[in-house]
Amino acid sequence: MKVPRSFRSPHALCCLAGATGALAAGALAAEPADYLEGELIQDRNRLSVAARFSFGITARVHNRASPEKLGPDYLDGFVRPDINGGADGQTWYWSYQAASQLADGHLELHRLAGLPSDELTGKSGDDVQAGFEVVYGRELGRFRLAGRTAAWGVELGISSLNPKLETRDRYSGTAQLRTDRFDLHGILPPGAPYTGTFDGPGPLLDLAPALSRLEAVPAVSEVRTTLDTLLVGAKLGPFLEVPLGARLQLNFSAGVAALGAFSDFKYTETVQVSGLSPGYTQRGEASRDTFEVGGYAQLSLTYALTDFLSVFAGGQYLYLNDLETRAASKVVTLESSGAFEAVVGLRTSF
Repeated sequence: MKVPRSFRSPHALCCLAGATGALAAGALAAEPADYLEGELIQDRNRLSVAARFSFGITARVHNRASPEKLGPDYLDGFVRPDINGGADGQTWYWSYQAASQLADGHLELHRLAGLPSDELTGKSGDDVQAGFEVVYGRELGRFRLAGRTAAWGVELGISSLNPKLETRDRYSGTAQLRTDRFDLHGILPPGAPYTGTFDGPGPLLDLAPALSRLEAVPAVSEVRTTLDTLLVGAKLGPFLEVPLGARLQLNFSAGVAALGAFSDFKYTETVQVSGLSPGYTQRGEASRDTFEVGGYAQLSLTYALTDFLSVFAGGQYLYLNDLETRAASKVVTLESSGAFEAVVGLRTSF
């Protein structure tokens, strides 16, 4: 093929090269080079792993009123029908714990109600709770902001946190002590502690007390609780990346947060009562699994170590409903609605 004469001219080639250079220079002058365009946000995918440190997660324990327990069982013994079914109003199926329960030919058995802790509330400390989070983000677009290129997209994250919260509260006041007196009818009971058998035989005791007395007595109650909760979370929402310098950028994200909570609650309450020895101890435990939906917002600073690896640090706020678990007379509430989290981690782009 013949080359047109005009293109073989050295003068024409010089003119063409000059025109091309002029156009390129004009384009660069109209749109200055953006360092961040090529260095910090050149990749569309982000994957980050972070440590989370939660502040403000507490456990609040409410002590509900303790009604008097009825039936054949007492704090320091029992009087139950034996194999004869109580047909004659007596039983050999009874027990007591201490020699101090024997007085004036009678056996005294006791019940408690109205503890000093009733309707009062204790609270755990707000120790720092540590967990982790993994987040994947996908850039969906870019735009110019203050002469630099910012990016936006959507992120999806999963997280885990295992707060173990304990309370220990001491309450002083009064308790309602009921004393039932059973007539021994002149028998000499076996030494304490004694427990008769259902089949018998053994010394007989009346099924019904001869006398019953209810009185308010000084008491001290100590309540210890443990709430062990595994929190498994997920979040989904948009993110925004705003360059602040050659390697520094501001990151903001917000959206929907979901939380699965798996809680185990245990408590022990020990009551020391005037006129009742030894003290009274009650225990309880419960488990509950719940699911909550709320929201989150996170703000952080990211510093690029290399073209594909960055470090970041910031804060995250979670808004979720408080979680409640009940065990007998105790109600424990995991308060996380106002929790604030510090996050520190690594991020890679690809």
